[in-house]
Amino acid sequence: MTHHAVLLVLALATGCSPDGASPTEPAIVPSTTVVTIPGGSSAVVVEVLDGDSLRVDLGTAVDEVRLLGINAPEVGECWSDQARAALARMVTGGVTLVGDERDQFGRLLAQVYDGSDNLNLRLVEEGAAIATSTEHIMAVAFQSAEEAAYISAAGLWSPNACGPVDPTGVSIRGVVFDAPGADQENPNGEYAVIGNDGEPVDLTGWVLRDESSTHRFRFPEGFELGRGEVVLIRSGCGGEIPGELYWCADGPVWSNGGDMALLLDRYGNVVERLRF
Repeated sequence: MTHHAVLLVLALATGCSPDGASPTEPAIVPSTTVVTIPGGSSAVVVEVLDGDSLRVDLGTAVDEVRLLGINAPEVGECWSDQARAALARMVTGGVTLVGDERDQFGRLLAQVYDGSDNLNLRLVEEGAAIATSTEHIMAVAFQSAEEAAYISAAGLWSPNACGPVDPTGVSIRGVVFDAPGADQENPNGEYAVIGNDGEPVDLTGWVLRDESSTHRFRFPEGFELGRGEVVLIRSGCGGEIPGELYWCADGPVWSNGGDMALLLDRYGNVVERLRF
């Protein structure tokens, strides 16, 4: 791997992510008009599974579609119900799918259109999903839309979208995302740095996450970060060392090809967003 890179803190954040919302059944969408876009496949939406996935009828088979280039909150996380409702509102039954690759779960990865509307993009614009670092033709537009939604505190980026706001001086100071050597062999060579410029804060219930659906670090019960203190969140496992905590993740957390760190308070509000 290349030499490790450190990102310094970029900005203070407003917004949200997980809370204790209860899972719900897939939304049923009535089948109506089927539309066609050159290069795409016509389909009828059968179910909205969550904020970034659908079950569709292609005429010859029923398939599951994962909206490409975005990630909505997972079921049970803050804003997941709102994201699912937003997608259900946007589809009218008939959609056009542009894309032919599949993810590790066998789901079709696609740009989803209702008429000329790109629903992937609209979800990001409304703050119902984040833009991922996946390379695709709409990637720049998606990330620009996320930045605009973030600045305007839309949807999940609203300061109180997930619960009361507890003002603190806690922030992401930086992320070392490219560990020296091979990432798999040196997981503790990548880490995030969290600092506090304000009064001591009990970080019980706080979460550090990346842009994926799986990587979530939950701060230990009773962990307090004092004024002027910093803590390193290392991706691998380790013992008790002052100023360090261990994610003990199954492999590297941060992508060398682009990623985003989100620091969430105990309610799920985004305290900071750092894209790199």
